Amino acid sequence: MSPWVDVLAFSSASWFAQYTVWWIAGAIVIGGLLLFGLQDVRRLQPRRVWAISSVSFAESLRRKVLWVTPLAILGVIVVAQLQHPSAVGGSITEEETIRQTIKYCLFASGLLVTITAIILACTNLPREIENRVIFTIVTKPTTRLEIVLGKVLGFIRVSGLIVLIMGLFTLSYLEIRAHLLRGEVEKRLNSEPADSVAHHTLQGYVTAGLLSTKSLEQSVPPEIYPPIPYETDMHWLPGGNGYFFELPFELDQAQVAALQGTQTNPPTAAMYVINTIRIKRGMPTKTELDQIRERSLPMERPAVEIGPLPENETVRPIPQLSIHLLDENRAVMIGPKDIELGKRFDIPPPEKPDEPSVIPIELTPEQLSRVMSHPHFYVAVVPETPSVQYEITATPTVVDIRAAEREQVIKPAPDKNHAGQTARPRFLGKANRYGMQVAGSPDGNGSVAVYRFRGAEPPPKGVKTADFQFRAGIERSGDYNAGEDYSRVQLTVIDKNNGQASPPVVFAPESNRDYYVSVPAEFLQSGNFDVLVRGLNNGQWLGITDRSLQYVAADRSFVLNLLKSLLILWLLSIMVVIVSVFCSTFLSWPIAIILTLLILLGHWSVEQLGDALNPGVGRSVSRDLGVRDVPAERVTVESVEALAKMLRVVSSVLPDVSKFPVMEDIERGISIPAARIGEALGVLACYGLPLLVLSFVILKNKEVAP
Repeated sequence: MSPWVDVLAFSSASWFAQYTVWWIAGAIVIGGLLLFGLQDVRRLQPRRVWAISSVSFAESLRRKVLWVTPLAILGVIVVAQLQHPSAVGGSITEEETIRQTIKYCLFASGLLVTITAIILACTNLPREIENRVIFTIVTKPTTRLEIVLGKVLGFIRVSGLIVLIMGLFTLSYLEIRAHLLRGEVEKRLNSEPADSVAHHTLQGYVTAGLLSTKSLEQSVPPEIYPPIPYETDMHWLPGGNGYFFELPFELDQAQVAALQGTQTNPPTAAMYVINTIRIKRGMPTKTELDQIRERSLPMERPAVEIGPLPENETVRPIPQLSIHLLDENRAVMIGPKDIELGKRFDIPPPEKPDEPSVIPIELTPEQLSRVMSHPHFYVAVVPETPSVQYEITATPTVVDIRAAEREQVIKPAPDKNHAGQTARPRFLGKANRYGMQVAGSPDGNGSVAVYRFRGAEPPPKGVKTADFQFRAGIERSGDYNAGEDYSRVQLTVIDKNNGQASPPVVFAPESNRDYYVSVPAEFLQSGNFDVLVRGLNNGQWLGITDRSLQYVAADRSFVLNLLKSLLILWLLSIMVVIVSVFCSTFLSWPIAIILTLLILLGHWSVEQLGDALNPGVGRSVSRDLGVRDVPAERVTVESVEALAKMLRVVSSVLPDVSKFPVMEDIERGISIPAARIGEALGVLACYGLPLLVLSFVILKNKEVAP
């Protein structure tokens, strides 16, 4: 079978699993109740369900499951005390200490609730069947549906009690710990000079409180620009400085099918990535010349002949670029080393003066197999040559499919923020260990990061200032001035409705720690604004991510946020109970526990494997194993691909426990949005209800009575 057929088959299977799971869930619930449970539904009595749940609840308490709770509380207290700032030489702040404490409390609560629910729910029914206790129940007017619902409700009540106990402990312990840490913060604040870096941070802790909860709004993904006007129809990127741009592309099924011809011998189809770029060439400076020599970039005459350049020297580097193809997760799918043996592409002179040059880059059939397996992909174009300026227009790159039937030019994918328009290039910079790199310069002429906020909640009327939360990593080179006491960053807000810019705000953040920056609220009233971030130190780089700058829309209650987190935890425990009861209806309790864990962790486990299960993994495994024999290689590739495909499809129909984010937001001091709870309820409804009905159907047809 040809590779493109496998790709289309997998795409169809993934689509079916993703978009029909709700229909399958509905069919199981309705079909199961109509075919097997109509009589049980008519006889359903909530009073009997509650009575059965009370028996299960009381029996669980008699098994002394709550005795584990004090041990969990003691463990949290011991571990949390080890994270005290003074215990580790002050290497962590009081805010980080309280956040770690929140994490420990919720982690212990989640672990305790999950393990208790699995053990109780997986062992109850098998033990009652083995001990014949269930005979006394099924011989009475109680229906099998009431038994299942009663068991599930009883264990949910146990989980709710544990969540309540751990929640009260968490709130009390955090309030006490925050009060003690606040006293230490005030002592440190009084001893810090008013102009020190730490003074502003400590003042923020005192003003907002260590248990503050904020509603944060995030911008569209940020961009990195060289020191040029960023709001223009075209941009000039300097080559060799790490700047590049990317564009998203989407191939529909017809376009993927058109590429089928690349698998034939000889190929009857081809795919080109076509760049259209105008350039400006300058004479290289000494620094640029060193870069050219170091990277072995081509010159108009051999590099070995280059000596000191006279003033009238006309030898210049040959403009080049390279491309990367990234998958939907922006992982490198086809890198420069995979294309034309890793060579960079020369930019030919245009046919007419002042016209752009056109650079077509053909992909091989093997590379196109990867593209067909990732029809949503990105093309990243990197200007490589120092002393050359590259003009980037609104549509600098297209994809050209030349098949036997016809030729089709594909423009970038639609712009998600502007209906009816294609996506514009996203400008980026090279990465460091913290994120994308923003080079600093004292005169403000370094690179600039632009965060665009659209439709943000404006500050309340009468409020004079609004805050942004800033967090970035800081790296320094040997050119950094050691005499500077702290790093300086400049932030400017531009109102997109009237184009007015706020006065630049200069602040001194600490590396990889939250810093709150206040700006005049009048520039945020429209809800549509851009924020420009620059570094002001030579030899220093900011490492930024999508969440390095967030707008603080409002302050929220920590108690309410904790209640939301505990509610999500309780919903997760309901999911665990239902899965456990389902497994226990047809398996012995040890196997039921194992299957429960596999069902709950299956989707998450496959996600963690990530690229290891992407299409094309078979060839990678074959190369790593050093398989040379053609038949053996084919068997290896097909076997690994089949296994990977099976795991992907199976995982796509398993519940996604990541939709129950108990700690993610509250640990970072962010208000948990209602959508988080909605997602958890959606997973619970989609998977919990069908498994509940299947549990009833299995028990209905199970011989448990003489």
